[in-house]
Amino acid sequence: MWCEILHRRKYKTDYKTKYSMKKILLIDCDALCWHVFHGMPPLTHEERGTSVIYGFLNNLFELQTFNNADHIAFAWDSKKSKRRKLFPGYKAKRRAAKKEYTEEELEIHKDRIRQFRALRRSILPKLGFSNNFMTRGLEGDDIIASIALEYRDTSTVKIIARDGDLFQLLNPQCTMFDLAKRTTIDEEYFFEKYGIYPDMWGEVKSIAGCVTDEVPGIYNVGNDRAIQYLLGNMKTTSVLYKRIVSNPEILELTKKLTVLPYKGTPTYTLKSDTCTVGKLKKVAREFGLQSYLSRERLKQFRGYFCNGNQTNTEKEIT
Repeated sequence: MWCEILHRRKYKTDYKTKYSMKKILLIDCDALCWHVFHGMPPLTHEERGTSVIYGFLNNLFELQTFNNADHIAFAWDSKKSKRRKLFPGYKAKRRAAKKEYTEEELEIHKDRIRQFRALRRSILPKLGFSNNFMTRGLEGDDIIASIALEYRDTSTVKIIARDGDLFQLLNPQCTMFDLAKRTTIDEEYFFEKYGIYPDMWGEVKSIAGCVTDEVPGIYNVGNDRAIQYLLGNMKTTSVLYKRIVSNPEILELTKKLTVLPYKGTPTYTLKSDTCTVGKLKKVAREFGLQSYLSRERLKQFRGYFCNGNQTNTEKEIT
């Protein structure tokens, strides 16, 4: 079956033109926050850390400069996890590591989380960004998947993340910018690397499992072997083939954990932002972001994020 699908899709050329489509940027905010945390020197304002906040906004400006998106959606992980409730071993080592923090590491962690929350609860809403999502029990990946699947056939979608699980969302109109490697991954690149189309990736991970998320797969079956099995290129007499077909209960569990979005994830409607230069000024003063009060930065914000908002005047940036 999959072989027929690959043959049919490989020669499909009737793709819609991208130039008349709206552009959507989907940001994995937890991934971006962790990315800037490890890459920024310590910054403080009134004895409270601001390096994550500053780095996040810097990256947001840079991303919009290159993408000029019509809509930007911010997706956040929930502290509660439906996946962990289904499978207690899900990301268990990460939780265990936090219990071993020294007192100093714990203080750093608390300050880091405070900045994450400040961005989600205060800064982004105060700036006028309307599409700021977190749903109880779900991960940012689920929110991104839901939006991508809803909009990718009528808009061009770019995902900003570092999680390979999101590869399953790629299609001719949906790409992913890898924060760690600073490269863009599209459907063509994915096909050349793996020999399959992205919509099979969830099936691959359900068989092979996911080491980083501690999702168990079929023993000794990695991505390459899982792809070989799905394409019908694995001998039915082989040990691995028999191991895969004789463990339907494992496949049923891992599919629920790896295929995006998680079952029951709602749909999200994207709204227009209400950003203004005046809102940026207020946020910059509140959090000590002095460089964002410069004339150049204010003009950039007006140009990148305030298009169509008639409340922005030349007087605001002086």
